[in-house]
Amino acid sequence: MSRPSRTWARDEIAQLDVASDAHRIAHLSFVVRYGEPIFLHALFSVAFVYNVGLPEMAKILYRDGRGPILRDTRKRNFDSLTYFGEMYRHGDGPATRLITDRLVKIHGNFPINNDMFLYTLSTLACLPRRVSERFMGDKGLTDKECEAQYRFWCSLGELMQIKNIPQTQEAFMEWMLAFEARTFKPSMECTAIAQALADEWADYWMPKPLKKFGIGIFYALIDPLMRQRLQMPEPSALQTWTANTAVKVYFLLKRVLPDPRERHMSDFFGRAYGKNVNINQVGYKGSAT
Repeated sequence: MSRPSRTWARDEIAQLDVASDAHRIAHLSFVVRYGEPIFLHALFSVAFVYNVGLPEMAKILYRDGRGPILRDTRKRNFDSLTYFGEMYRHGDGPATRLITDRLVKIHGNFPINNDMFLYTLSTLACLPRRVSERFMGDKGLTDKECEAQYRFWCSLGELMQIKNIPQTQEAFMEWMLAFEARTFKPSMECTAIAQALADEWADYWMPKPLKKFGIGIFYALIDPLMRQRLQMPEPSALQTWTANTAVKVYFLLKRVLPDPRERHMSDFFGRAYGKNVNINQVGYKGSAT
């Protein structure tokens, strides 16, 4: 059996058509090429912080301090990452339809309107592009990779019965930014959830003496305007420099290092929490996304 090319994932992406192969491109780009667990854990946690910028969503997740995101932040986080990983693994196949059906039923227990669902979808479909452009300009994710991410998640949004999904990536980005400007406000619930997420990420990846510094790095990954809008702690200059440099070095290394072998994010995050990957056993019950 021949060994794969050093650039096998990039080569396959180049040969695929974004209109018909969005799922495969999104998987190869987001999970195989850039899917180091520390990066995915940070990105999805930052996306979660963006969601709680909406006070109504923050209240639903906070639940008077009893929400799973506060009671057991790591389990709640890793359950979500395992679910997302299975969606990247299976595309719009039967396993993903089982997940989306379950999520629709779970979310039916909470006062979540279509715009709230739509904003959550935008953090999956558009936020990777925002992060890439913020840190790397035109040297990060390619247009093809960003378009595939948008198409893949919008197709899953349709499975989750989300309405009025913008028909282009650019339109969805515009909607996302306008929604933030119109509705996002600081709240006690948002502050508490962001603190829990920052603490959990730093606790998992940083040596104990560097945990406090790691919390600042997490906040530095959040867009400065978003931090200001939500009155979040400002990282120090050193923490900001460290975050910026780490992201830039990470993307640059991905250009020169060989593409990793085929992998799935749910394998790491499912097993990291002491369970085999089985969507029927993930403890994601009664929690809003």
